[in-house]
Amino acid sequence: MVRPLAEVLTEPEVVRGLTQDSAFFRFPKGALVTVAAVHWRPHTVVTTDADGRRKVMGPMGNVLTMKRDWILSVPVVWRVGVTLSFLCVYRYNVVSPADGSWGSQGPNGTWSGMVGQVNRQEADIALGPFGVSYDRAQVVDFTESLFFDARGLLSSKGVPEIDPWGFLYPLTWLVWAAVAAAVGVVGVATAVLGRQRGGVVSVEWLGGVLFQDVRVFFNQGWSVLSPERERKKKHKIMNDGPALRGVNIIGIRRAEFGRGGVAVLGSWMVVAAVIFWSYTSALTSLLAVRLIPQPIQTLRDLLDDRSVTLVMPPKNIMTDTMSKMKSGELREVYDLSSVGRIKYESTSVYHKMLETAVRQDKYSILETILTLDLLIAGDFLRTSKSGYRRGKRCDFYKARQTFFTTAHCMIGQKSSPLVPAIDQRVRVMVESGLYVHWLKKEIPAITTCRLSPSTVLVTEQLSLANLWGLFVLLGAGLLLAASVFAVEMSLIPRTL
Repeated sequence: MVRPLAEVLTEPEVVRGLTQDSAFFRFPKGALVTVAAVHWRPHTVVTTDADGRRKVMGPMGNVLTMKRDWILSVPVVWRVGVTLSFLCVYRYNVVSPADGSWGSQGPNGTWSGMVGQVNRQEADIALGPFGVSYDRAQVVDFTESLFFDARGLLSSKGVPEIDPWGFLYPLTWLVWAAVAAAVGVVGVATAVLGRQRGGVVSVEWLGGVLFQDVRVFFNQGWSVLSPERERKKKHKIMNDGPALRGVNIIGIRRAEFGRGGVAVLGSWMVVAAVIFWSYTSALTSLLAVRLIPQPIQTLRDLLDDRSVTLVMPPKNIMTDTMSKMKSGELREVYDLSSVGRIKYESTSVYHKMLETAVRQDKYSILETILTLDLLIAGDFLRTSKSGYRRGKRCDFYKARQTFFTTAHCMIGQKSSPLVPAIDQRVRVMVESGLYVHWLKKEIPAITTCRLSPSTVLVTEQLSLANLWGLFVLLGAGLLLAASVFAVEMSLIPRTL
């Protein structure tokens, strides 16, 4: 009968072998190791057989017992003896904490979760993998790192929508501002260089110059009237409409701009033509796409949107660290629990939450990047099945911002001689790339949705929903023009 590890470690020869030859030591008669594990794909998959015994599968399960197909595919690792099975640990007893957590320190100093099980010597090792923290290192020993991963945010993509103000998007706000500034600069340059010697400079003339600049920008050209033609045209309009007598009509009364003014307007016409043509071609493309909203891209976006509820695992290194912070965005995220915007859930229920809370309601998941990739890939594969109502789609996205990168390690009892022996095997496993290979095998479609587009192309007729923003702008312009006209009419002296 295989004895528990605690009994085996009471033998001086075993302890001496572990400490002096940890890379190649094997238990002569085997040992029964109690392993703490919690289901956390893709790293750890905990199942229960018909007899009620727990089993560990996935990459961390491979760490415990090397499968034959892995041995055949990686012969160099097989020669070194990388997994814990080469310690001749013939049997594992898998236990899970009642709260299903990794472990956090309570107010009385006790630890919960898997860290608490190892600290209380209820388990010899815990698979995790765990993030390293100072508080945890005081009660358990960490192995070397198996993997490094950051945290991120997962949210549901919005429904493709039409933006009626899309006609403003071909040019950025900075270009629009530069165009407005250029109109003013060109107007001043035209006025300075185009003023005739001895000519009278009036507000009306300057207004005509500015109006010409605007006409050029909109590819309407410019009109230059000689003084004689200007007088004839003004006389004709004044005779045709007595009510308009005394009204200044910009574009009728203009002086010639001179050679300097014409040169300025000519160069401005070239610049305006390039901008105008670029705008029209880009607008044609923009009207053929639909924008898929992806609003949550940073922690600040999450904090500012009060309608979003955050989902994250309880009692792990993330919550433990955030609770000790005094300021910063992560502290603000932790404080969301006081206003009911955080929901702590086990990672085993995340797949179900995608279809309910995340897809249908405004929920976001905070987890490691690899876990988010697994959730997105799993949803993609599930929707790829024939007959599914949505078809093959990437309905979720990860925020651009990543944060809180940590190592992923196993833990053992404090000062246990087993931990150095595990370190030797972990080092070979990482250097050979075997653990990363196992992780990628757990997520078949890991890269499929990683760069999914935020826009979709459509081929349909333009409707009022596409262009109502233009009509609003037109209506606002007509309303402003009518208001100015009413003011002018009220100020003109009427003659009977």
